[in-house]
Amino acid sequence: MTKNFPMPSIPLSLFLSISLSLPLSFSQSQKPNSVDHAGILQSLNDATFESGKTIYQNLCTNCHGSDGITPPLPTARAFGEGELKFGSDPYSMFLTLTDGKGLMGPQTWMTPEDRYSVIHYIRETFMRPMRDNFKEIDNGYLENLPTVNIFVSEDEKMERDFGPALASQLGRETSSVLSIKIDSETTLSYDLHSMDQAGIWKGGFLNLENTQHYRERGGGVPLPEGKPLEGLSVWKWGHDETLDYPREHLLPRGPMPSQWMHYNGHYLHNNKVVLSYAIDEREILELPDATGSFPALQHTLRIGPGKKLILAVGSVSNSRSNFSGKLKADAIELRIEAEGELAVLGSSSADENTLGNFVSAAAWGDTDGLTWSWDEEDHLVLEIPGSQEERLIQVVRYAGTDEANLLSFANFLRSKKLGRKAPLDPRTFITGGDSLWSEILESSGELGDPFRAYTMDTIGLPENDSGNPYNAWFRTSALAFFPDGRMVVTTHGGDVWIVDGVNSNLKNLRWKRHAAGLYEPFGVLVIDGLVYVTCKDRLTRLHDFNGDGEADFYESFSADNDVSTWFHAFNFDLQRDPDGNLYYAKAGMYTDYREPGSIIKISPDGKKREIYCTGLRTPNGMGMMPDGRPTVSDNQGTWMPASKISLAEPGGYYGYVQDHASTNWAPGGGAIDHTKVTPPSTFDQPIIWMPQEFDNS
Repeated sequence: MTKNFPMPSIPLSLFLSISLSLPLSFSQSQKPNSVDHAGILQSLNDATFESGKTIYQNLCTNCHGSDGITPPLPTARAFGEGELKFGSDPYSMFLTLTDGKGLMGPQTWMTPEDRYSVIHYIRETFMRPMRDNFKEIDNGYLENLPTVNIFVSEDEKMERDFGPALASQLGRETSSVLSIKIDSETTLSYDLHSMDQAGIWKGGFLNLENTQHYRERGGGVPLPEGKPLEGLSVWKWGHDETLDYPREHLLPRGPMPSQWMHYNGHYLHNNKVVLSYAIDEREILELPDATGSFPALQHTLRIGPGKKLILAVGSVSNSRSNFSGKLKADAIELRIEAEGELAVLGSSSADENTLGNFVSAAAWGDTDGLTWSWDEEDHLVLEIPGSQEERLIQVVRYAGTDEANLLSFANFLRSKKLGRKAPLDPRTFITGGDSLWSEILESSGELGDPFRAYTMDTIGLPENDSGNPYNAWFRTSALAFFPDGRMVVTTHGGDVWIVDGVNSNLKNLRWKRHAAGLYEPFGVLVIDGLVYVTCKDRLTRLHDFNGDGEADFYESFSADNDVSTWFHAFNFDLQRDPDGNLYYAKAGMYTDYREPGSIIKISPDGKKREIYCTGLRTPNGMGMMPDGRPTVSDNQGTWMPASKISLAEPGGYYGYVQDHASTNWAPGGGAIDHTKVTPPSTFDQPIIWMPQEFDNS
């Protein structure tokens, strides 16, 4: 039985950005403590039991098992029997999770409430029914727990500087997006698998507080920070001259066929972002932007030669049954030249006599042959005719709620036309702009003992968070070197830094931010002077056109064709063989990747991808033999009795099998039915099994 007591709330921001005001001194027995242990324990109930169950079954069973008696990892403790070396009461177990004890590393990615929820599940599921010496939590126990002796004052959430755009997933629905800051309030997110709009909202950028950008483990997902802009929620391309193209053959978590869409990458110019892609083999440069003086959105498109294109620019529900049409501006007593045709799609107001919710758009520039229409799905549709020439157009779109809003939009368009300003050509912004991150950060290092057979030099990191001007978190994830000795370092949060001063004394290390906003870069190489980065959704090649030390073009060198929305589905490392082929490793555990983990091999030009080998659980490192054979590590856990290093061969299988279907992990992806699919009876053996005391999970 569980008891319900009121629990003092602990603000989430405590784990994001806190300032601590400590008393002048503590006795030796009274350590600084900001956790209300007694309050959390008193609040344990059925909901916290279920929360702890979810965490335990998804993570802890890999080592400790699911029956309380037979842990899969021999060195792990069974909770239903035997000694718990560091204590079996809730607070002792909390300290084990918090500080790490023995072979158990600290689990501070969990909040204190999460840690006690897991402990609650363990005690109620295994310890209470299986242990004769099980002890209840009573008032005497609670009174002896450490009390809160630190005043915690909340600061405003620390905003990290990701640059003008951030690559990530969006919720659990879209696995590869680029979210662009249109202005201080408006964000537009593109699905990089289709170049359709994944979302548009007003009120901020992205809510990242439960992701790796702010939390150690970061199992949450990026979410819109604001309210969606109704009416403008649609911006999507048709294919083969229709929006109703067949979708049965599309990859569930990968890009469209290249003949329909190919994403080239994006350019940064100051705070502007230019997207480069092809629709139906017609090359496009797109500059999304705010209009400045009016709350409309504008997209400037330089479109290459090719066949007819179809573009939906907005949608209003139930509009066809009420009000729909194509109006010239003079139909509402305003005059705009014929080139400034205004298209409106809307529904009637409550009294059905006037215009209600609507979406409206206009286009100018090279508009010959452009036509507006609407379809059965209530989309406002722009048809762009085929052409043997490039054309430059600008689409301005706006959503409102009544005729007064529409009149305001028409007035804005008229003033824009009277100003006779041609659309800004996106090509103006693809050769590099001013420096976004001009400040150089500094650190120092420490040389190892030169008289030892093996020695290790230590590279000091710049200050984290508010200690640097970008509030960057230096959770380093990969490194490489330029031929001149400069070091390239990537971080989990999406940065690429170039470090000078890696020399014989390490006294003056100078860190220059080269790129930001990448999607979990966990591998890096320097090839012919260019930085290549392994991201969760693609290999990205970075180009610095104007020589200011910052990347101006984030080229999509090779797009991954199966991008999971689960936070643990990393792409690891980046290696190159003597023939110039590139390799990285994809995790098979805690992912909806259709394969049981693999190494991906990519041709030197980035155009060909193939699965090199499979059976990898969490392959968090690679190497390359002199003869061009890759090596790969794997992490102890399910199907892996210990961590190991394997020599990877083409077509090799290295032991990991996808888990049974689960409601919490891998829905519809990597899970297989073990009643129908028999796991292999053996696997290719590693070159070394790592001793648990040197390399545990």
